[in-house]
Amino acid sequence: MATIRLEGLSVFGHHGARPYEKEAGQRLEVDLELEPDNERSETSDKLADTVDYDQLYKLVCEVNEGHSFHLLEALARTMADTILARFPIRRARVRIAKQNLGWTTGGRAVIDVVREKGQ
Repeated sequence: MATIRLEGLSVFGHHGARPYEKEAGQRLEVDLELEPDNERSETSDKLADTVDYDQLYKLVCEVNEGHSFHLLEALARTMADTILARFPIRRARVRIAKQNLGWTTGGRAVIDVVREKGQ
């Protein structure tokens, strides 16, 4: 079965546990790893039998911009659950990274959430 990956989707959101994070906002990087619930696209070669990447990106932006979460874990889970509800996907992994932590040593926080239909 094919795996669909969209990597490095850059979005700007107002999420965070601290008021200044929500107020200023921050750039997030989103990666998706999706397992379709069938193999039709592998033999049909038709867009109708797979997931439209543009629609996936629009969903990521919609969830990111339509909500304000305290935790990236909640944002990632909402993205994964929404993908499973709207697309013929049986398993979704959403990875969100944020760079600007304000630490003098640099670094980034990375959240990885995996959801499956029926979970």
